[in-house]
Amino acid sequence: MKNETSHNIEWEVISKYLSGEMSEEEKAAFKKVIDSNPEYAQIIAASEKDLGLVEDVMHIRELYNADIAWNKVNDQITNKKSGKKITLNAKRILQFAAMIIVVIGLGLISNKVYNDYLSPYQTFISQAHESNKSIVLADGSTIILNGKAKLVYPRKFNDDTRNVSLEGEAFFDIAKNPNKAFIITAKDAEIKVLGTSFNVIAKDDKVEVLVKSGKVRFSEINNKESVILEKGDFAILKESLLSKSLMNDDNYLSWKTQKMVFRSMELKEVAKVIERTYHVQIQFESNEIEKEQISTTFDQESLSHVLSNICMTFNLTYEKKGQTIILKKGI
Repeated sequence: MKNETSHNIEWEVISKYLSGEMSEEEKAAFKKVIDSNPEYAQIIAASEKDLGLVEDVMHIRELYNADIAWNKVNDQITNKKSGKKITLNAKRILQFAAMIIVVIGLGLISNKVYNDYLSPYQTFISQAHESNKSIVLADGSTIILNGKAKLVYPRKFNDDTRNVSLEGEAFFDIAKNPNKAFIITAKDAEIKVLGTSFNVIAKDDKVEVLVKSGKVRFSEINNKESVILEKGDFAILKESLLSKSLMNDDNYLSWKTQKMVFRSMELKEVAKVIERTYHVQIQFESNEIEKEQISTTFDQESLSHVLSNICMTFNLTYEKKGQTIILKKGI
């Protein structure tokens, strides 16, 4: 992605405003600019907040008597061989240290402001326990992220294509635009569409694509090998090899739909689906429990409801420790 920006921000004017160097007339005029320009208002608000943190650091430094504190240390420092004291300029050292803190702080401020308000791209990262985090892009496309997914996307798409990049898992519902292809970069893969819905997993050493509707082209970036996928098609790219098949896993999208279907499935496999759907870890007290089989369906039920039903079926109990659940034989 090209790192371009069309923003024309007058940083010298902003700096003058924040430092209080403006006259009353200049300040009144600039406030009108802020009121009429939301982008300026966001930048000013963020900068004032972060500069306040730096002011707090400087205030603490002023309250701290550098000379007295350093003299206590300096009195204890002697040259063992010559018996002479090592004389150090305490104030200069501490001032230099404070200067470094301020420079680093201002660097973080400018970086934060750029990333939050000026960068042409935005980055969204979902937390490990989160799923169904929805993002609506500038073209109306909707992307739903599973836990621990990272999406980088432009604030505004260019005239030719709609490009985003993904790490982790997400479901894409792309707004149709025959004149502007939607392109997803995921590790060594590229998924190109004009308007459709599909699921992408890009993690570990592979990229998977499942198409729910429409048609997509799934490509390996380096050698441009590609396959065309339509509704129900599933493809995987691993170690530069592309393979295509039909999806026969009823629970592949359970993290998004919150629907789980089990047909004579061992609890060991049932646990994997529950883990993926609810972002938990399931352990078994014994191998005997793992091998029990169940046939049932859960549709948007709570985790506690799912666990209670499984336990009641097999006379089990469960213990929850944070995100870990232990299934045990009942009494």
